[in-house]
Amino acid sequence: MTRLFTCLFLLLSFSFAWSQEIYEIDVDERNNSIVITGTASDMIAKGSYESAAKILESVLKNDPTFHPAYVAYYNAIRGNNFKTNELIEALKQGLQIFEEDDELAYYLGNMMQSERRFEEAIKAYSEAIAYSKINGEDYPIVWAYHFNRGNCHLKTAQYDNAIVDYNYALELSPDNGDILTNRGTTLYQLNQKTKACQDWKEAMNFGSKAAIDYVNRYCQ
Repeated sequence: MTRLFTCLFLLLSFSFAWSQEIYEIDVDERNNSIVITGTASDMIAKGSYESAAKILESVLKNDPTFHPAYVAYYNAIRGNNFKTNELIEALKQGLQIFEEDDELAYYLGNMMQSERRFEEAIKAYSEAIAYSKINGEDYPIVWAYHFNRGNCHLKTAQYDNAIVDYNYALELSPDNGDILTNRGTTLYQLNQKTKACQDWKEAMNFGSKAAIDYVNRYCQ
């Protein structure tokens, strides 16, 4: 529903309705959520990921409509090889509450991709893309929705679909060396070596080390 969740507290208690479910939120509980999430963000910045995740779980349990807690929980766990299943379930919970939230759908796609659950990742990225059409494509990471879906298509040999995703990602993020590199790889798989080398050589200009390797190996 929204990428940034903010509230103005004027009453002693208030309620939210999502997906036909009513959430009663006490102001003190919400203030507690704000403090805990802020503390967790500081922990994450210092590398205390497990401690941050642990205290955020109380927020997700007691105040499930506090959107920043989901983002912080993702930042605490992603790529750190612990509580992966818990994060996936939390993101699914968040998407039931915050309908049409492209950011949370994207994070779920990332987790599914990291687990090599590519078809589930593609589904999550597709939802993120669909929601971004509603919420606006000016959000800075929307290009990555298409890029990462393209990566899943590439990994599952769905090359034509990957090209479509990389093309759109480049429209949103021109001069992106990572997109150009992976599009070049996809073109190479489609036996379009000349175009692949063009992409890799262009990607080199934007600092892609992988592209340098590909050019040296395949474009001489």
